[in-house]
Amino acid sequence: MKTGLGLYQKYRLFIAYLNLMCFWLRKTLIGFDVANQFLQRADKYSVLLILIKNGATIGRDCDIETGQVFHNCKDYSNLIIGNNCHIGKNCFFDLRDKINLGDNVVVSMKNTFVTHIDISKSRLTHIYPNVSKPIIINDNAYIGVSSTVLMGVEVGKNSFIAAGAVVVNNVVANTMVGGIPAKKIKDIIS
Repeated sequence: MKTGLGLYQKYRLFIAYLNLMCFWLRKTLIGFDVANQFLQRADKYSVLLILIKNGATIGRDCDIETGQVFHNCKDYSNLIIGNNCHIGKNCFFDLRDKINLGDNVVVSMKNTFVTHIDISKSRLTHIYPNVSKPIIINDNAYIGVSSTVLMGVEVGKNSFIAAGAVVVNNVVANTMVGGIPAKKIKDIIS
């Protein structure tokens, strides 16, 4: 988290630590689920601080916007973000298993990351047992707005996921994919 000597930076840091204390009080007195809901309304500086102080691994120079939803977690230890990453507004992170973003990854707004399937209330559970698998997004990848990345997917380096894609299979490095389900559109020459 960057801090400077300016009054605005001191104010932002003060508010972030105040929100961290509010998060801790909610977590301690009412439970993690209630505190987790508070995170959805916190400003971006507070979100970054709260995530780090509650188990997430986040590299330097990262920018995480507001409105993030974190699901299936008792802390944020399954969230690993490299250096110089951007996560746009209103993304959904299912943290039943790990979500690992490499360096220089850009996640546009309204993206969904689902790391598990659990249909235990359905009679189909004998066909589709409960499973969770990590999601890995490698360095320099871009994920377009309103895309969904499902469990067990690895997105290769320098890959581009087009807006609205549903990624169900691994994405080869230096590739653009899009559609439902996502298919290769073209190679990316870097």
